[in-house]
Amino acid sequence: MDEKIRELIKVRLEKAEEDIDTAVELLSFKRYRAAINRSYYALFNSTTAVLLTKKLERSKHAGVEAAFNQHFIKTRIFEIEYGKIFNYVRQKREESDYTAKVVIDKATAEKIVKDSKMFIRRMKKYIKDINEAQW
Repeated sequence: MDEKIRELIKVRLEKAEEDIDTAVELLSFKRYRAAINRSYYALFNSTTAVLLTKKLERSKHAGVEAAFNQHFIKTRIFEIEYGKIFNYVRQKREESDYTAKVVIDKATAEKIVKDSKMFIRRMKKYIKDINEAQW
């Protein structure tokens, strides 16, 4: 993997970490809709980092999810639950951002943040493992 790709991956992972940290803070302020939004962007950034390991870039959210499913879930690089987490959090983010009268409860927001943290750990482990394998 060339240095430019490594740097892009690093930046995406840093954004993911910042977003998930923000989601945790928002939970403590009972800002559940915003916590879901930041959780989703944490997933989005960590997923785009993983796609970069295969030199894949997508500009649209649906394209990131589709590429992740095609190249990482269907090929069993990642367990199917990670595809389900991405899909669920994306749906909840869209619902909470674009539906006028949606109410997000504490339990849903906490589950999404928890699942998102697990997702990010898994993406980071994969990137660490492939980096070590290349050296």
